[in-house]
Amino acid sequence: MPLFEIVGVTSTKMTYSVAFAFLSFEQENNFTWALEMLVGLLTSKLNMPKVVVTDRDTALMNVVATVLPETDHVLFYFHIEKNVKAKCIMIQDKDVKEANDEKHCDLVKKIVRAWREVVNSPTKDLYATHG
Repeated sequence: MPLFEIVGVTSTKMTYSVAFAFLSFEQENNFTWALEMLVGLLTSKLNMPKVVVTDRDTALMNVVATVLPETDHVLFYFHIEKNVKAKCIMIQDKDVKEANDEKHCDLVKKIVRAWREVVNSPTKDLYATHG
């Protein structure tokens, strides 16, 4: 039985528990119920979440878009980085990778490092420079 945990983040980047729900399955109807219960507890539109961060669970992503349509939805950094690495590996020609595995690993590290510089850019100007 999956535990669905909803947390908040303060302006000082501290997390706090908002709600927990045991779900029968990680399916849209169960996520819908949990998020609708959360929305029902919030007393005004001002209390609605501004941003929701999820993993790549398609069912949860669909429900967030439906139940919280005015809330921005972003993917968790870890999952995006994992996708970047996977794409780097897929792009490489298999023969080249097998022939020179060390060179391939260096290339993947270089691409991930460049991606992190873009993502972690503290200003728009640095973002443009890194991008």
